[in-house]
Amino acid sequence: MTDDFTLTAGVHIPWRSIEGFFMCVRSFTRLAQVSGPKVGGSVLGTYGVAQAELPNPDVDPHKRMLSIPIKNKSDYKSFFSAHLDTGVKSGDNELVILYEHRKNLLGGRRPCFHVAIYPTGTWNNFFQAVANYQAQEFKWPRPLILYQPSPTNVFPTTKNIFRK
Repeated sequence: MTDDFTLTAGVHIPWRSIEGFFMCVRSFTRLAQVSGPKVGGSVLGTYGVAQAELPNPDVDPHKRMLSIPIKNKSDYKSFFSAHLDTGVKSGDNELVILYEHRKNLLGGRRPCFHVAIYPTGTWNNFFQAVANYQAQEFKWPRPLILYQPSPTNVFPTTKNIFRK
């Protein structure tokens, strides 16, 4: 493996291993088109790919990156819509996501990514709290925009985000 190797959720890391962790999206690659409520075809079952930073201050910055394939149309629409925000485009806002493990009755994938838009700097403030072992004391502000696939309220959090 080289130093620029990026782990991929669902391939190198089980999906359940990232469940409940806040991650900051650093880039998003669109693989499908969105036209109104319709999402175009996927590429090998993936609609898009997000590069996200994990909240682990004990790991070098380049090793905190995780590649996240977006495998659900509703999740893809959330990521796609969030990237249309002018604040996200200009860098005034940032995306923070959380994966919630969800399956339908037949075992298929259900929408599971909570996507929140915060003012830039919120992630760094949270990351500093994590690095100083004060994540529980950090007060998340209300998100500017929120896309949630379920009634589970994760933004802003009022519980330990590292354990259920």
